Amino acid sequence: MAFQENESFYRMTDADVQSQNGIENSNAGIIPGIFFPVLILLLIVSLTLPLITLGKPELGSPHEARIVVTGRNMAESGDWVVPYFNGALRLQKPPLPYWTIAVLTKVFGPLDEGLFRLPSALMGMAGVALTLLIGRIVFGWQIGLLAALIQALTLKYVIESRLARVDIYLTFWVLMCLLMLSIIFFGRKRRDWLWPIVWTAIAMGFLSKWLAVFIFVIPPMLYGLWIRPERRPRLGWHLLGVCVFAMLVVSWIVLLVDRLDWQTVHAGWAREVSDNITSPVHRANHGFFHYISQLFVLVFPWSALIPVALTIPFWPQCKTEKQKLLWFAWIAFFTVLILSLVSKKKADYLLPIVPVIAILGAKAWVTMTGEIAPARIEQSGRWRCALGVIQSLIFVVAGAVVFLYCFFDRELQRYAAIVTCGLSLMGSGILAGYFICRCNGWRAIVTLFAGTVVFSYVLFGYFLPHETRISSADFARGIADVISKAPLVYFRDRDDSLVYHLQREVPCVKNLEQLQRTVAENPGTFVLVQDKYLDEARQVVGHIILHHPRFRDVSLPLPGRQNEALDVYLLSHNDVGEPIREFAGLSPEPPDWLSVGNLWLAFGFLAQAMFFGRFLLQWIVSERERKSVIPVGFWWLSLTGGIMLFSYAVHRRDPVFIVGQAMGVLIYLRNLYFIYLKRPKRKTEAI
Repeated sequence: MAFQENESFYRMTDADVQSQNGIENSNAGIIPGIFFPVLILLLIVSLTLPLITLGKPELGSPHEARIVVTGRNMAESGDWVVPYFNGALRLQKPPLPYWTIAVLTKVFGPLDEGLFRLPSALMGMAGVALTLLIGRIVFGWQIGLLAALIQALTLKYVIESRLARVDIYLTFWVLMCLLMLSIIFFGRKRRDWLWPIVWTAIAMGFLSKWLAVFIFVIPPMLYGLWIRPERRPRLGWHLLGVCVFAMLVVSWIVLLVDRLDWQTVHAGWAREVSDNITSPVHRANHGFFHYISQLFVLVFPWSALIPVALTIPFWPQCKTEKQKLLWFAWIAFFTVLILSLVSKKKADYLLPIVPVIAILGAKAWVTMTGEIAPARIEQSGRWRCALGVIQSLIFVVAGAVVFLYCFFDRELQRYAAIVTCGLSLMGSGILAGYFICRCNGWRAIVTLFAGTVVFSYVLFGYFLPHETRISSADFARGIADVISKAPLVYFRDRDDSLVYHLQREVPCVKNLEQLQRTVAENPGTFVLVQDKYLDEARQVVGHIILHHPRFRDVSLPLPGRQNEALDVYLLSHNDVGEPIREFAGLSPEPPDWLSVGNLWLAFGFLAQAMFFGRFLLQWIVSERERKSVIPVGFWWLSLTGGIMLFSYAVHRRDPVFIVGQAMGVLIYLRNLYFIYLKRPKRKTEAI
């Protein structure tokens, strides 16, 4: 059944919507006046996160190298139609990111990391503003503001906004499409003239990452046309939009085919489809349900918003806005479903649904805030705050994990930054949990935002720009000093970041026979090879000149990740008469005293201290009251300490402690059940 609404509904204020949701006796769902300027200030500060030390660290990602080098080649050659990288045709990605880098190169000359990452940072900041506008149009200012803050402080979104990669381009244009569609379907009046803008944004998204834009845009477009039949565009406007799309997309494809030929272009695209969509190699690495776990990583530290974001359309409190919420939920559900069918799976592909989850999560938080307001609890006799408690616990656990890094990093200079990051997350999580228990959801969310801002500023302003990743630039400078103008090739596998740093083409030989022919034709050829192919390559070029120990896609040298190390060697057929030059690497060795046994022992002492704390609290409260009193905190400390001791007992396989603590946990839960869920309702006196 199509969804029909009166135009007057969209003129409702936030207070009207809260009243229809059954919260008329409490305005706790509305942003209190004291917090509104604080949230605005936090949003302004958070928007600057992508710009902090944007030029650091040095380029180490092959994805960035391909974008930057291809764009630079376009600017230098004057060929803005056919993209080339490392001497080969590159059709794996559309040209819009390349054109952006080429324009910057023409304007500013040679680009450093700060300049070629600037477009991504600006699009990331603009994406936050677009989310604010979408939330404001559909649900009101408070949802838009909270959603923008959640998106601006999502770690994955900030990281992608600081890299010259294609996913942030796609996210920006998807958000532009969603903004136009939200105005069309949920605005106060009909605006058919926006449809050509929608198709223009789709075309730009297509030129950013091929057909991926349709996965994010077509489902909300079709669903909106179904639930709002009165907003369906006149045929002329729709055809005009399709013509704009065809003109922008087909014109480049026609020029590309004209410069090359259809067989070459088709073969390039076919390789991309085979590698990313149907390749059995990628499908074997990640199963169908891979993205379910990746969703929680994607929106960290707001991971608790994932379940509520997908279920809030079915909450009784949101029944008047169910179709609007389903419009957003349908985007997330359809995207995850379609991308799960694709063989190559990466969390980066889900970046455009971060704003959608942020909007749904903001709506859930506001609804929850109204439900835990004191007036609402007195009315219903129930206390609902699972979202707030879980979100606070995630911050506490994340802060504890950050603290653990101190054990693996021997650099004392970074200790202050690590401790600050850990304290900001743990402190904000603990304080937010306290505010939730005091039935003040807005203080809790402001506290969480403030803690995340501090964590992010220290992370991107100090920690990451320092030596947390081994530099490819240092290795490239070492190579240049040794080989000068001599030929250089990869063997079997390549690292495209070195093409950027060396500023020269580095061909790749695929097998041992090709390597033998290359060295036979020019004995002065140098060879770059990874550790796993070293023995095979040394059958032809036996002398190691340089050794570079590093970690691919691993910023933190934690124990147990050594198998992900991709050591790179520079080999030569001729002996240069010098010892092997070793580049300094980050040691993954933990302190000698740190072991699994010692960590479990520390956990056991912490659990025992937590369990003892309940008696200390009860004694202090009883002394203050001058009588024997059991406060609520007694049962919370008992539950926390009991669960921790139970975990320690399971680890030690001690049946005595396991049975004793398991029974105790049930008793603590039962007492908390009586305190919170069986609280007697107040009887209303007759007037």
